[in-house]
Amino acid sequence: MPIHLPRIGHSHHQHDIESKDKESYLPSSPQPSRGPSLSHRTATSSSNTSSESAPQSILKKTSTSSSGSTSGSGYVTKRMAGLTTFDRTDTLSSAQESDDEREGNSSSSTPATSVSSLNNQCPLPQSSASQKFPFFIMTLSSTSTLSFIALPLGMRPMVLDAVNAAWRKGISKTTQVEYQKELMNKHREKGCEGGVWEVTMNDNSWMPSSQDKVSSKRILINLMTSFAREGYSLTSSFRTSAKDSGKDTLIFLRGDPDPEPIFFAVAFHSHDRIWIIDAEAEVGEALEEAIKTSWIDGLQGVRTRERHCREIRLRGHPWTAHSTSSLISARCVHLIIMKSITHCETGYDFVGTVDMADMEEGEMPVSFYRKKWGASRAIWKMAD
Repeated sequence: MPIHLPRIGHSHHQHDIESKDKESYLPSSPQPSRGPSLSHRTATSSSNTSSESAPQSILKKTSTSSSGSTSGSGYVTKRMAGLTTFDRTDTLSSAQESDDEREGNSSSSTPATSVSSLNNQCPLPQSSASQKFPFFIMTLSSTSTLSFIALPLGMRPMVLDAVNAAWRKGISKTTQVEYQKELMNKHREKGCEGGVWEVTMNDNSWMPSSQDKVSSKRILINLMTSFAREGYSLTSSFRTSAKDSGKDTLIFLRGDPDPEPIFFAVAFHSHDRIWIIDAEAEVGEALEEAIKTSWIDGLQGVRTRERHCREIRLRGHPWTAHSTSSLISARCVHLIIMKSITHCETGYDFVGTVDMADMEEGEMPVSFYRKKWGASRAIWKMAD
């Protein structure tokens, strides 16, 4: 993989570069042929300095100003030091691309979120009274933030209730995030009334201590349950940035409401443990039996880690194995889990997996399952 290093600026470019950095937002704007981006917003005023200790918004970039008379070597030192202090919108490649664009084009570029860059066209679908906005996005951000785009305003109270029910440390603040004004108006005209809204929890919900790790997973279980009652189901989860945070963005699509949704999660902890969170008792027992008979090294033990969380501890080190045979055996455990849960007698659909932690945490994705309702996707049975 090529390694991107910051470009060394010459002294006659430095003052122009750093003065533009004060109110620029990375990543830099793509060429007009690329699709518009929703990641830009207008620069905030200096009054926001009092909240610097709080987790930064996914649409916000903290800029550092310096004197234009700094020497070239000082500039290199600053850029190298910045490699370890990127915020949620910074990457090595975006920083380099920004420098390249400034050197190649002295004129100011049009932000990707400006109305002029859209040629008077908004990428969002038209909304009406009979056809509401069909989806919304939820991103796990920073160490304790949920960031929503296009979440209906009426669903905000249920988000707060779901988070408070799972996360005993509570909510620190909620924020309506402002971005490019003309684009915000365009989105509202199309029915995207929610805009960008963030919920920040107390402590570190995405980097929890040992006693809070199960509660962290329950946040998503509760949210998926609440969304399903309103007819929104998880349709995709993925990383939307090339930066190295690792946490996922989830897209929910609107459909028919489920009056009594039931969700549970399967998480993989440490190097040898499986957590079955909020599953019905018979589901947990079936999983325990299936894993016991399929894992060749057997089980060290089974216990209730906390209320409604069954912990199965395997012998060996399946999640950190290196040998080919051990890796294959560990993959078979995942296959057995999927086979057992989605069997017709169990009656659960596979919903998806979500990366809930930064990559340096070394945590595996969490799998979510939902009680069969409507058109099933994964429930199966052997042919007679």
